[in-house]
Amino acid sequence: MKKSKEKILKAIKLKLKTIAPDARVMLFGSRARGDAKPDSDWDILVILDKSKVEPADFDNISYPLYELGWQEGELFSVKLYTKSEWEKRDFTPFYKNIEKEGILL
Repeated sequence: MKKSKEKILKAIKLKLKTIAPDARVMLFGSRARGDAKPDSDWDILVILDKSKVEPADFDNISYPLYELGWQEGELFSVKLYTKSEWEKRDFTPFYKNIEKEGILL
């Protein structure tokens, strides 16, 4: 049985509090807009306060979230950016949509 949106968001927040406590995290896409289908993925943006996203960040942040999604029976799609990388994209539709429709976790 699938868990409610609130329980899954709580699990995501708890996991990220442990593995990336200083990160800015946003849910975006159909789950944030409220028009998700039962098989929709969970789009998660993680913004790190550091100078560069390292390969280890994918190991330490993305993979535990993918594992959590697997445990919950859900598909998580994780995007990692540094704060400066994210701010440089402020002219893109992707950035504008997330800043407008995203939910800060």
